[in-house]
This record gives sequence, structure tokens and C-alpha cells, in this order.
Amino acid sequence: MPLAEFFQTTATINTGNSGGPLVNMKGEVVGIVSHNIFKSGGSEGLGFVVTINTAKQLLLEKRSVWSGLEGLMLSDQLADVLNVPPKATGYIIKTVARGSPADEMGLRGCTQLVNIGGQEVPLGGDIILSIEGIPASAANMPKVREAIGRLAPGAPMKVTILRAGQVLELTGKAP
Repeated sequence: MPLAEFFQTTATINTGNSGGPLVNMKGEVVGIVSHNIFKSGGSEGLGFVVTINTAKQLLLEKRSVWSGLEGLMLSDQLADVLNVPPKATGYIIKTVARGSPADEMGLRGCTQLVNIGGQEVPLGGDIILSIEGIPASAANMPKVREAIGRLAPGAPMKVTILRAGQVLELTGKAP
């Protein structure tokens, strides 16, 4: 979420806490639990929360777009390992929610999870290379969100993917 403002918390964050409120000593919601970074798989580590102001802006003030995708933005190193075309990166799909815009477009999730360099990486699914002609990179996600936000719901939307070594262009409907 490149548009989101986070803060780090010492409150314990466990798997399943994401989306829950973080409250201050006065009982006021100050953020929404996002994620933690850990080495052992437990609750120890660094906990991160989206600030309440950012949450309000993203959820209430801007048009929300749900694609139905869960995945991983590829680093340059992972893009090279996975034979992504030269000078490109992408978003590798882990899961696609049934009935979602991504599902209706025909995007495919992974078939297995592997550990590469200590990171869980989904394999066997599509890698999104671009959306509406905008390369899929962390730096470009605000541009992608803006481009999708400008499309009328149901308008044609193009996504370029890497599937089984072939670059394909899929057309679906904007959420």
C-alpha cells in the first residue's frame, strides 16, 4: 500500500489481527492493524498499523477498488529468478477470490508455495506485468489505482500477464 501511512507499534500483532482497530489509552481508534514482520512465525517482531487518517482517506474519501487478488510484488531479484521479461517486474498472484473482478477476467492464482531466500513465494500462478499499460511495480501502484479509479465500473480494462512463460493480454471489466 504505497499510499498508506503506517506507524510501528509495540502492541502484539498475531496472525488474524489484520483489519482490527488499534486504540489508545482513551479508547479512541488511532489505526487499523496491517501486518507484522517476523523471523520465526510468531507474534514477536515489528508490528505495523495504518493511521486512522490514512484509513479514512482510503476507505471513505476515495473510490475503493477491490480486485479480489492476494499476492506479492516481485523484487528485481525475484523477477530475474522467475524469468520475467527484461527490465520488467510484476505482481505474482497467490489467490484469486471466486466471483471477483480478477476471477471474471480469468486471472489464476498459485499452485504451490515455495521458500526462496527465506521468503514464501507463490508459484504456478499468473504474474501481472501491467495494468492499463502501466507497469506493475510498487512505485507505480498509485498510478494504477488512479487509472482504475478513472474507469467507469464495468468499462473494459486490460491487464498484461506472464502465464507459463507466455506474455498474454487479458481484458476484463473495471471494478
